[in-house]
Order: sequence, then structure tokens, then C-alpha cells
Amino acid sequence: MERLQVLFSLNTSAEHLPLPGQVVISPAETSWNDFGFKIRCEFKVCLSEKLRPMAGSMLIGFIAPDDIEEDKAQLFYDRRETLSGHIQKMEQEAVFAEDLPPFFTLLPNMQSYRDLYDEFGREGVELFLRSVNDLSHYKDTDEGWVRKAINTEVFKLGFMRNSEPFFAYHNADSIVIGEELKNDSAITSKLKLEFQLDGFEEPHQLLLEYNHQSVVPKRIFILIGKNGVGKSESLKAFCRSALQYKDNGLSLVDAEGNRPLINRIIAIATPGETANTFPPERRKTQKLYYRRLTLTRKGTHNIGDCLVQLARSEDEIGGYSRKELFLDSLEQAGLGTSNICIQLKSERFLSLSMFLTGSGEKDILDHWATIEPNLDPKVKRGDGFYPLSSGQLTFFKFALLSCLFIENGTFVLMDEPETHMHPNMIVDFIGLLDFLLEKTGSQALIATHSAYFVREVPNEQVAVLSLSDNRLVTDRPRLPTFGATVDSISQFIFQEDTEIRLSKKLYNNVKSRRFTEIEEQFGNEISLSALMRLKRMMEA
Repeated sequence: MERLQVLFSLNTSAEHLPLPGQVVISPAETSWNDFGFKIRCEFKVCLSEKLRPMAGSMLIGFIAPDDIEEDKAQLFYDRRETLSGHIQKMEQEAVFAEDLPPFFTLLPNMQSYRDLYDEFGREGVELFLRSVNDLSHYKDTDEGWVRKAINTEVFKLGFMRNSEPFFAYHNADSIVIGEELKNDSAITSKLKLEFQLDGFEEPHQLLLEYNHQSVVPKRIFILIGKNGVGKSESLKAFCRSALQYKDNGLSLVDAEGNRPLINRIIAIATPGETANTFPPERRKTQKLYYRRLTLTRKGTHNIGDCLVQLARSEDEIGGYSRKELFLDSLEQAGLGTSNICIQLKSERFLSLSMFLTGSGEKDILDHWATIEPNLDPKVKRGDGFYPLSSGQLTFFKFALLSCLFIENGTFVLMDEPETHMHPNMIVDFIGLLDFLLEKTGSQALIATHSAYFVREVPNEQVAVLSLSDNRLVTDRPRLPTFGATVDSISQFIFQEDTEIRLSKKLYNNVKSRRFTEIEEQFGNEISLSALMRLKRMMEA
């Protein structure tokens, strides 16, 4: 079977390029290690004279040769020798792969596989992955070395420590065969969360199930209930467990009790809730790609800088560039991108679509360099430029941050996103979110007080949290919630508390009178359901 020639070299200089048909792998210049394993390296590859060389990062591990005794094989693993160590023992600047112990590799994330596919196509990327013994390429084959590799400590503790290579190991083959987002295993769809709330005797369990193939959208799961029933605590537990915090009683597993496939976490909350609900980012040590975001004007990411990042991005997800996802998301939400304008430092306004796509390299660079980073976008009406409403700005920033940070297999966590939102806006907001989830094969978990969110999903995607005898209870709504009236949902979830209190107050004022008299006098001022309740109370 055709392969590229693989060399290992300590020389990482830019001019040390591979010849056509070669891959050169060098140790990464970093002190980072994964549980004592230094597995990070850089590669340069040139498939042929017709194709330009390409460089990237990868993880590398070694397995004991087949022809050594068992005790020597154990010693081989105990030494935990690095790529640098193996090369240095050969006392040469560059050595062929055949001169070192058997090796295996894995690219660090899904985007790395996409970049290879975009550069080389299916045949080229398969040739490269086959030549460097990439585990995502070989994992379903009968090659004997593969089982040895995945049983090594360097694979279990080093390669699989962080969620992005873990996710890539399981799903990168979908990119290579051109079926990205079409396989059902991209993200775990059935999860069990278990956690212990302060002041409760028993641990609480939350079962989440998603279905990306359903005609009725099932990519969003809703947590709803009164204040103090654990909605935000459930989000916090999910986030901390996905980030592999070691809290007592904390567990997040798939249907078989194994570690779930989650590529990224994006946590979005209202200003006062973010710090309380979601843990801070710890980018140097966290084992999962995680971003904690707010949708306010004074959030952690200003609009100007994020727009430039998005404009510069060349990433594609499911055939869409991130820019296209963003612009399509705004159109889906009814915000015409040709009328939304960005202010430059010259006080000139530029349409959003022109800012992101441009009309020439020089103009694009000038626009990116001269954007006012802390000024909100404006909407053009006639000859004037006017501020977006608070709801439109929330839409804009949510779409911007999500399209900038979302990746295949992302879990989006949201705490009370309805704050300051008009009910009609909630409908568009859910539509926008579901659009992004569909395009990226992702899922969302939302904690809310609003019945408007509940009517956008079927009842099996809703958990109603309540307290009973110092226990946290989870119920599913008995009525079909998708498209239901807000009144019917509220009556079930909040048990008509508000309406009952109002009816009692009214009853105390009119209980000495006849119902027919009350109906005639106040029938146009009191809702029909309140009148019927009042009638039942007066007759009783």
C-alpha cells in the first residue's frame, strides 16, 4: 500500500522542508506535558511536486517493538521516552521512522483534519494519515499495533486527557470520508447527570436525551421551574462535570456509563448570573475547550474584536464558513445584514456584509484595522443610522459569539437567556439557536423561567423541577408542549399559583354578593378562566 516516507528531525527551522513524498515530524518547542508525557510535535508534509507543503501539529506516542521480551517491553513504557529522546539516541539530525520504535499519532482537533481535507482532498488526506499511523484512521481496522497503542498509558492519559483530541479520535473519520455531521455518533445524545445539592439528603439525577434526526426539533433541552429548585445548579453541575471537576457526587456519563463525547462547552448567561452559575475559564489546565460568555455591552468580548476574528476566520463547518453561519443566522432572525452597519474610526459606516467579505484585500485590511472596537452596530433607516434595540443587540452578539466559538459537537449552556427579551424575540432566539445547532451537530441545555421557551420544544425535551419533602423532583409536562399556549404550560408548571392568589383576593371582596351580579358588572375586566374559578369558589 502506498505510503509517504516519514522522517523524524530535531531541526524545526522553516527552511527544513520535506521533499515531495515525505513527512518530517519534529518535537514541539514547548514544556507542556500531559501527565508526564511530552507528546506534542509538529509536522511538515509534501505530498507531491504539484502540491505545496503543509505544516501542522500532532500528538505522538510509541509502542514497544514486537520482538522484545515482556519485561523489556514494560521497561520501555516505564521510561516514557519522548520523541526528542528517541532521536537523540540515534545521534543524527534526522532519522527514518523505521529506525525508531513503532509510533502512532493523532491530530489535536477536528479543525486540523478539516484543514488537511481542504488542502489534499480525500485521497491525499488518507495517504497522509495512513503514513503517520493516525489512530482515527486506523481505529476500526484489524491492525495489531492499534490495540497495543490504545492500551498504552500515553494514549489513555496523554492523548485522551483533553476533550478535543478525544472527540477527534472518535469522529475525524467523518471528515475524511466527506460525511461530517451525517453520522449520529458525533456527540452523545443520551446523558445522565448526577449531582448533590447543598441541603438535600439524596443526590439528584437528570436524564437528557436529544435527537438530531427528529422532524420536531430535539436539539434543545429545557429546565424550568420556580425560583430555588435547582435550575442554575443543574447547569453548574453539568458544566463542572463536563470539565472533569472532581466534586463529590458529581457524574456525567452516557447511556452505557462511559465518558460522553462532548467537543466544546459554550456557557452563556445574563450578567449577574455568569459568575455564580459557570466556573471561570482556565485555558492552560482545562481538559475541554470552554468559553464563558455574556451578551451584554460590557461583556468579556467586545463586538469589534470579535467581528475581526470572524472576518479573518477560514474555518468551515458542515460546508459553511463561520462568516456564512453568522450572516445566515441574522437573516433567519429577521435582521437584514445589508442594513446593519459597523462604525469605523473615520466615523464612516460600513455595511456588515461588506465588512466581513470586503471588495479587495487592501480595503478589507483597512476596514479591519480601523473598526471602532467598543461601539455597537447601527441599523440604517433612510439616511440615518440608529441603535439596535436591546433585543436586537442580544441577538447580534449571541449569533456573533456562537458562530465564532461553536464547533461540531458543542454543548451550549444558557442560564435565563429570556432576560430583557420580548416574547416574540424568544421565538426568534430559539429559532436562531436551533439553526446553529443543526448546522454544527450540537446541543443545548437551557435553564429558564419562561414558558415561551417550553412551547418551542416537545414535552420530552422539558424537565420541570420542583421541591417535595426536601427532595428535588423532576417531571415531564403531561401536555404536548410544542406549539402549546403559554397559559396551559404555565398552569402546569407553576400550578396556577398567581391566578389562584388573584382569585382569592377577588373572592374576599365579593363573597357576599351573587355571581351573576359580579359577572355582569366585571365580565369585561376579568379573564374567563378567572371568572370560572371565582364561580366555583362562590358556589362552594
